[in-house]
Parts: sequence; structure tokens; C-alpha cells
Amino acid sequence: MLERNKTDTVFSPCLILAHPHVNYEALLARAFRRLGWDVYLTRSGPEARRLARMLEADVVILHADLPEESGWLTCDKLTREQPFVRVILVSDDVSPLNRELASFVGASVLVNHADGLAPLIEELAGTAVHAAS
Repeated sequence: MLERNKTDTVFSPCLILAHPHVNYEALLARAFRRLGWDVYLTRSGPEARRLARMLEADVVILHADLPEESGWLTCDKLTREQPFVRVILVSDDVSPLNRELASFVGASVLVNHADGLAPLIEELAGTAVHAAS
């Protein structure tokens, strides 16, 4: 059974990452682990929701085009099930229509996949310190 890492009685913040591109996923996981996050990887929307429930995730990052269930649908279900979890959507299309859709499904922000890791790291830079305290 998966368990979140603990140091004494302080939990590291928990990040679930659901992304179909292995290289992007590995780079992002490594970067967030260096920032003090517990990172759990999946390529499935339903599995991301299950992990978020089980691990009481602080943040879930979803690619918009996941197999099985889109990141859009996963985000909508996840934010309804767990309204306090922060969901970030990553998409290849960040048009005004998709920004509106991201807001509608409850995403905190929509990030352009082409911009790489920097926007995600910047978006959550202070969260690890805040969530762990």
C-alpha cells in the first residue's frame, strides 16, 4: 500500500502527476522531488483520482489529453469529489476557449505544455513550504 513520506510528524506535500509523455513526466517528477514534494505518477485519469483520494493530495497535475478519461473530465470529477485539492491542467492548446473550459471544470490554472516545466514549477514554488507547515 502506498503511504506518504513522513519526517517526524510533518508530511511532505503530495503531488499526483498524470501525464502521457514519459520524458516530461520524469523531468517534472525529479524537479518537484528536489523541491520537497512527494510525487506519485500515473497515466490515467481514474487512477489519478484514486491516488488523490488515498493519499490526500495537495496538488494534482493533469495533462488534458489522457487516455481512458480526458484530463478535463478527470479535473471536473476530482474537484467535485475533493473541492480542496488544487488541480492544474496542462494542454497543447491554451486558447481562450480552453482557458474558459479549465475554469469551468475547476482547474486552478491551465498551463501550456510547450512552455516546459518552468510555469509549473513557478506556479507551485511556494506551495511546498506552505503545505508542509
